[in-house]
Amino acid sequence: MNYEMIILRLLHIVFGVFWAGSAIFFALILQPRLAKLGPAIQGPVMAALVPVMSKALIGSAVITIAAGITLALRLRWGNLDAFYNTGWGIAIMIGFVAAIGAISAGITLTILAHRMVALGKAIQGRAPTPEEGAEMQRLSTRLPRLGRSVAFMVIFAIGAMASARFV
Repeated sequence: MNYEMIILRLLHIVFGVFWAGSAIFFALILQPRLAKLGPAIQGPVMAALVPVMSKALIGSAVITIAAGITLALRLRWGNLDAFYNTGWGIAIMIGFVAAIGAISAGITLTILAHRMVALGKAIQGRAPTPEEGAEMQRLSTRLPRLGRSVAFMVIFAIGAMASARFV
């Protein structure tokens, strides 16, 4: 029994499920509901969640991708051109590119979400300046789109990699 492969698969699957599930839940369920409840509720909830969720999601993404790369290389080490001349390899590479896109967008989302939380704390108890209001509006528009993009890319990566076995 190859314990290394079992551990790598468990890391890849468990952290991948957490990353994907959290990203999808956050972008498609939680954020839209909070937006409908308004800034008085959305602001404090996001301020509480962003620091924890950003670390958990980025950490899970890094573990998922690192375990996936290690798995793919261990499976095909003697035949690396399988990544370019087999359906399996092409599907894995497409999934890898989508996962890299998702983590990149997730890091951008994290940076912007932290900026929005800091701005919210800075204007707490007073009216925002026109510049602060404009920045808050810009972030309020951009963050949900970015979150949906991350969720879509994660779903696409999962679909590509899940289909690799059958192409």
